[in-house]
Amino acid sequence: MNRILLYDKDGTLLNFHKLWTPYAKKCIDKFSEDFNVRHRKPEVAEKLGYVDGEIKANSTIASGTGSDIHAVFESIEKGGGKWAKDFYESNLGMLTDDMELIDGVKTALQHGLSNGYKNVIVTSDSRDSTLRFIRKFELEPYIFDVICGDDNDYHKPQFGFIKDFIDKHGYPIEELVMIGDNAADTLLGYDEGLYTIGVLSGTGQREHLAGADRIVDSIKDLYDADGKFILDA
Repeated sequence: MNRILLYDKDGTLLNFHKLWTPYAKKCIDKFSEDFNVRHRKPEVAEKLGYVDGEIKANSTIASGTGSDIHAVFESIEKGGGKWAKDFYESNLGMLTDDMELIDGVKTALQHGLSNGYKNVIVTSDSRDSTLRFIRKFELEPYIFDVICGDDNDYHKPQFGFIKDFIDKHGYPIEELVMIGDNAADTLLGYDEGLYTIGVLSGTGQREHLAGADRIVDSIKDLYDADGKFILDA
Protein backbone atom coordinates (compact mmCIF):
# COMPACT_ATOMS: atom_id res chain seq x y z
CA MET A 1 0.00 0.00 0.00
CA ASN A 2 1.21 3.49 -0.81
CA ARG A 3 1.54 5.63 2.28
CA ILE A 4 2.11 9.33 2.80
CA LEU A 5 3.36 9.86 6.35
CA LEU A 6 2.65 13.33 7.70
CA TYR A 7 5.04 14.16 10.53
CA ASP A 8 4.62 16.98 12.98
CA LYS A 9 8.03 18.54 13.61
CA ASP A 10 8.42 19.80 17.17
CA GLY A 11 8.01 17.00 19.68
CA THR A 12 7.86 14.33 16.98
CA LEU A 13 11.07 14.79 14.98
CA LEU A 14 12.66 17.54 17.06
CA ASN A 15 13.28 17.70 20.81
CA PHE A 16 10.58 20.20 21.78
CA HIS A 17 11.56 20.85 25.39
CA LYS A 18 15.25 21.50 24.73
CA LEU A 19 14.39 24.13 22.14
CA TRP A 20 11.14 25.86 23.01
CA THR A 21 11.05 25.82 26.81
CA PRO A 22 14.10 28.10 27.27
CA TYR A 23 12.97 30.21 24.32
CA ALA A 24 9.53 30.74 25.90
CA LYS A 25 11.09 31.97 29.13
CA LYS A 26 13.52 34.25 27.29
CA CYS A 27 10.74 35.67 25.14
CA ILE A 28 8.36 36.35 28.04
CA ASP A 29 11.12 37.95 30.12
CA LYS A 30 12.25 40.20 27.28
CA PHE A 31 8.70 41.21 26.35
CA SER A 32 7.81 42.16 29.90
CA GLU A 33 11.00 44.20 30.13
CA ASP A 34 10.66 45.98 26.77
CA PHE A 35 7.00 46.88 27.35
CA ASN A 36 7.43 47.52 31.08
CA VAL A 37 4.73 45.00 31.99
CA ARG A 38 6.63 42.80 34.43
CA HIS A 39 3.49 42.59 36.57
CA ARG A 40 1.73 40.83 33.67
CA LYS A 41 4.34 38.13 33.13
CA PRO A 42 2.16 35.41 34.74
CA GLU A 43 -0.72 36.40 32.44
CA VAL A 44 1.44 36.22 29.33
CA ALA A 45 2.87 32.88 30.40
CA GLU A 46 -0.57 31.46 31.15
CA LYS A 47 -1.98 32.53 27.79
CA LEU A 48 0.96 30.99 25.97
CA GLY A 49 0.87 27.80 28.00
CA TYR A 50 4.18 28.24 29.83
CA VAL A 51 3.31 27.28 33.42
CA ASP A 52 5.65 26.43 36.30
CA GLY A 53 8.62 26.34 33.95
CA GLU A 54 6.98 23.87 31.55
CA ILE A 55 5.08 24.14 28.30
CA LYS A 56 1.66 22.57 28.62
CA ALA A 57 0.24 20.14 26.07
CA ASN A 58 -2.15 21.56 23.47
CA SER A 59 -1.27 25.11 24.52
CA THR A 60 -0.75 28.03 22.15
CA ILE A 61 3.01 27.72 22.22
CA ALA A 62 2.90 23.92 21.96
CA SER A 63 0.67 23.66 18.91
CA GLY A 64 -0.23 27.14 17.66
CA THR A 65 1.10 28.90 14.59
CA GLY A 66 3.30 31.97 14.75
CA SER A 67 0.21 34.12 14.21
CA ASP A 68 -1.50 32.48 17.20
CA ILE A 69 1.51 33.21 19.40
CA HIS A 70 1.85 36.79 18.15
CA ALA A 71 -1.83 37.37 18.93
CA VAL A 72 -1.20 36.55 22.59
CA PHE A 73 1.43 39.28 22.86
CA GLU A 74 -0.77 41.71 20.96
CA SER A 75 -3.58 41.02 23.43
CA ILE A 76 -1.32 42.19 26.26
CA GLU A 77 0.09 45.31 24.63
CA LYS A 78 -0.54 47.03 21.32
CA GLY A 79 2.46 46.34 19.11
CA GLY A 80 3.21 43.16 21.01
CA GLY A 81 2.40 40.98 18.01
CA LYS A 82 4.97 42.66 15.79
CA TRP A 83 7.46 42.61 18.66
CA ALA A 84 6.99 38.83 19.06
CA LYS A 85 7.40 38.26 15.31
CA ASP A 86 10.57 40.35 15.21
CA PHE A 87 11.94 38.66 18.34
CA TYR A 88 11.35 35.22 16.83
CA GLU A 89 13.02 36.14 13.55
CA SER A 90 16.01 37.70 15.33
CA ASN A 91 16.49 34.49 17.31
CA LEU A 92 16.20 32.01 14.44
CA GLY A 93 19.96 31.51 14.36
CA MET A 94 20.05 30.67 18.06
CA LEU A 95 17.03 28.40 17.71
CA THR A 96 18.67 26.55 14.84
CA ASP A 97 21.84 26.04 16.88
CA ASP A 98 19.79 24.54 19.73
CA MET A 99 17.79 22.11 17.57
CA GLU A 100 18.22 18.46 18.49
CA LEU A 101 16.80 15.44 16.68
CA ILE A 102 14.75 12.92 18.62
CA ASP A 103 16.46 9.54 18.68
CA GLY A 104 15.54 7.31 15.77
CA VAL A 105 14.30 9.97 13.34
CA LYS A 106 16.65 9.25 10.44
CA THR A 107 16.15 5.50 10.78
CA ALA A 108 12.38 5.88 10.65
CA LEU A 109 12.52 8.23 7.68
CA GLN A 110 14.84 5.83 5.87
CA HIS A 111 12.48 2.93 6.54
CA GLY A 112 9.74 5.00 5.01
CA LEU A 113 11.76 5.56 1.86
CA SER A 114 12.71 1.90 1.70
CA ASN A 115 9.03 0.98 1.84
CA GLY A 116 8.22 3.40 -0.95
CA TYR A 117 6.44 5.85 1.35
CA LYS A 118 6.60 9.62 1.18
CA ASN A 119 7.70 11.53 4.30
CA VAL A 120 6.09 14.95 4.70
CA ILE A 121 6.60 17.47 7.51
CA VAL A 122 3.38 19.15 8.65
CA THR A 123 4.21 21.81 11.22
CA SER A 124 2.76 24.94 12.78
CA ASP A 125 6.25 26.44 12.75
CA SER A 126 7.41 28.79 9.99
CA ARG A 127 8.80 27.63 6.67
CA ASP A 128 12.07 29.43 7.36
CA SER A 129 12.60 27.54 10.63
CA THR A 130 11.49 24.24 9.09
CA LEU A 131 13.93 24.51 6.19
CA ARG A 132 16.72 25.40 8.62
CA PHE A 133 15.85 22.24 10.55
CA ILE A 134 15.97 20.12 7.41
CA ARG A 135 19.29 21.60 6.30
CA LYS A 136 20.92 21.31 9.72
CA PHE A 137 20.28 17.59 9.95
CA GLU A 138 20.69 16.92 6.21
CA LEU A 139 17.18 15.53 5.88
CA GLU A 140 16.65 16.67 2.28
CA PRO A 141 16.94 13.13 0.84
CA TYR A 142 14.27 11.86 3.23
CA ILE A 143 11.61 14.58 2.94
CA PHE A 144 9.16 14.73 0.04
CA ASP A 145 7.48 17.99 1.01
CA VAL A 146 6.72 20.37 3.88
CA ILE A 147 3.53 22.13 4.96
CA CYS A 148 4.14 25.01 7.37
CA GLY A 149 2.20 27.34 9.62
CA ASP A 150 2.77 30.39 7.44
CA ASP A 151 1.85 28.67 4.16
CA ASN A 152 -1.89 29.37 4.44
CA ASP A 153 -4.56 30.86 6.68
CA TYR A 154 -5.50 27.54 8.30
CA HIS A 155 -3.99 25.92 11.37
CA LYS A 156 -3.95 22.39 12.69
CA PRO A 157 -6.30 20.59 13.28
CA GLN A 158 -8.28 22.32 10.52
CA PHE A 159 -8.34 20.04 7.50
CA GLY A 160 -7.73 23.03 5.25
CA PHE A 161 -4.16 23.05 6.57
CA ILE A 162 -3.35 20.02 4.40
CA LYS A 163 -6.19 20.00 1.85
CA ASP A 164 -4.32 21.86 -0.90
CA PHE A 165 -1.44 19.39 -0.59
CA ILE A 166 -3.80 16.41 -0.82
CA ASP A 167 -5.70 17.88 -3.76
CA LYS A 168 -2.49 18.79 -5.58
CA HIS A 169 -1.29 15.18 -5.56
CA GLY A 170 -4.69 13.49 -5.65
CA TYR A 171 -3.96 11.32 -2.62
CA PRO A 172 -6.85 9.25 -1.24
CA ILE A 173 -7.29 9.88 2.49
CA GLU A 174 -6.71 6.18 3.19
CA GLU A 175 -3.08 6.50 2.13
CA LEU A 176 -2.26 9.26 4.63
CA VAL A 177 -1.18 8.90 8.26
CA MET A 178 -0.62 11.88 10.57
CA ILE A 179 1.92 11.49 13.39
CA GLY A 180 2.30 14.02 16.18
CA ASP A 181 2.46 14.86 19.87
CA ASN A 182 -0.55 17.17 20.33
CA ALA A 183 -4.30 17.01 19.79
CA ALA A 184 -3.80 19.48 16.93
CA ASP A 185 -2.09 16.56 15.17
CA THR A 186 -4.26 13.67 16.29
CA LEU A 187 -7.50 15.53 15.48
CA LEU A 188 -6.29 16.66 12.06
CA GLY A 189 -8.68 15.26 9.45
CA TYR A 190 -10.75 13.51 12.13
CA ASP A 191 -14.05 14.07 10.33
CA GLU A 192 -12.49 13.12 7.00
CA GLY A 193 -11.20 9.77 8.29
CA LEU A 194 -7.47 10.57 8.43
CA TYR A 195 -5.64 7.94 10.50
CA THR A 196 -3.55 9.54 13.25
CA ILE A 197 -0.81 8.24 15.53
CA GLY A 198 0.06 10.09 18.72
CA VAL A 199 3.61 10.08 20.07
CA LEU A 200 4.64 10.69 23.68
CA SER A 201 7.99 12.28 22.85
CA GLY A 202 6.76 15.88 23.01
CA THR A 203 4.36 17.81 25.24
CA GLY A 204 1.36 15.48 25.11
CA GLN A 205 0.53 12.53 27.31
CA ARG A 206 -2.08 9.92 26.43
CA GLU A 207 -4.92 11.96 27.87
CA HIS A 208 -3.97 14.93 25.66
CA LEU A 209 -4.03 13.04 22.35
CA ALA A 210 -7.73 13.16 21.56
CA GLY A 211 -8.70 11.45 18.32
CA ALA A 212 -5.56 9.33 18.04
CA ASP A 213 -6.19 5.95 16.45
CA ARG A 214 -2.98 4.67 18.03
CA ILE A 215 -0.41 5.98 20.51
CA VAL A 216 3.28 5.04 20.69
CA ASP A 217 6.19 6.26 22.76
CA SER A 218 8.15 7.83 19.93
CA ILE A 219 8.98 7.72 16.25
CA LYS A 220 11.24 4.71 16.95
CA ASP A 221 8.12 2.61 17.52
CA LEU A 222 6.66 3.19 14.04
CA TYR A 223 8.74 0.40 12.48
CA ASP A 224 9.81 -3.02 13.68
CA ALA A 225 13.37 -4.34 13.52
CA ASP A 226 12.86 -5.41 9.90
CA GLY A 227 11.63 -1.98 8.84
CA LYS A 228 7.98 -2.96 8.63
CA PHE A 229 5.52 -0.15 9.38
CA ILE A 230 3.39 -0.50 12.49
CA LEU A 231 0.12 -0.57 10.54
CA ASP A 232 1.40 -3.34 8.27
CA ALA A 233 2.80 -5.59 10.99
